Amino acid sequence: MGLAPRLRWLPGRDRDEASASRLHGIRRLRDEEARLWRESAAARDVSGSLISLAALLETDVKDPTGATVGRVRDVIVHWTSAAAYPLVTAVVVRAGRHDVTIGARWIESAGHSTVALRSSAAYARSAERRPGEVALARDVLDRQIVGADGVDVLRPADVYLASIKGHVELVGIEVGARALLRRLGPKRLRSRFRPQRVIDWATVRSFTPALGDDVRSRGRRSDLAGRTGTQLELDIAGKESRALRASEVRSALRESENGPDGAAS
Repeated sequence: MGLAPRLRWLPGRDRDEASASRLHGIRRLRDEEARLWRESAAARDVSGSLISLAALLETDVKDPTGATVGRVRDVIVHWTSAAAYPLVTAVVVRAGRHDVTIGARWIESAGHSTVALRSSAAYARSAERRPGEVALARDVLDRQIVGADGVDVLRPADVYLASIKGHVELVGIEVGARALLRRLGPKRLRSRFRPQRVIDWATVRSFTPALGDDVRSRGRRSDLAGRTGTQLELDIAGKESRALRASEVRSALRESENGPDGAAS
C-alpha cells in the first residue's frame, strides 16, 4: 500500500494570498468610485450645456415686457439627410385655447424655465405639420426604437438639445427609468437633470412603419413622423447601440463647438 503524498504547509502563504486579493478588491472599489465621481462631474457640466425637452415643456413663454403669453407645448426640428443633428426651427405654444407655432428666429432665449420672444409682434402660424418637420414631444418621446437588425431598444424618455455655434440643435435622446421618472415627476424637479444614458441622434436613421404596416416612406427621414405606430430606426444593429456616458457627451459637445480641428470657431 502506497503512502499518501505529504501536504506541505507554507506559513503565511494563505494569508498573503488573502491580503493580495483584499488589496485588489480595494483598488477596484477605489477605481470605480473615481470613475463614478468623474462621470458625476461630467454630468453636472453637461447639464449646463444641454436643454432638456422634458424640462422645457409647459414652461412660460414671455414677451419682451415679461408678460406671459403662453406655454411651451412642443419643439419642432427640420430633419433631412443634410445634417446629422437637425436644427430647431420653431416652438409650439399654447396661447389661450389654441396651439400656435412661432419660428425659431423670433426666440430670444430658451432655457429650463422660460422662453423669451424677441418682439411682442412675433409672427405665429397655425400648428400644422410641414414637410420635413418633427415635433419632438409628440413624435419622438416614448416611440419604440429598433436597430437596423430589428432588435428593440429602450424608448426615449427625454430629448436633448444644445446650442451649437449660435443654433439650437437636436443632439440626443435619453433612455432609462431614471429619465422617465424625472419627466413624469413634479415640474420643479425636471430641470435638475444629469444625463445618464444618452443615445447619439446621429445614429437614428428615420421613422419607419411598425412591423406589418403597409405604410411606406417616400424616402425622407421624417416622412412617417407622427403616424400612429411608427418607430425610430437606428442605422446600426440594436445589439451595437449603446448609451453614451456623460463624459462622452461632454467630449462630443466640445468637439461640435470647437470644430473638427479642435480650435474654437
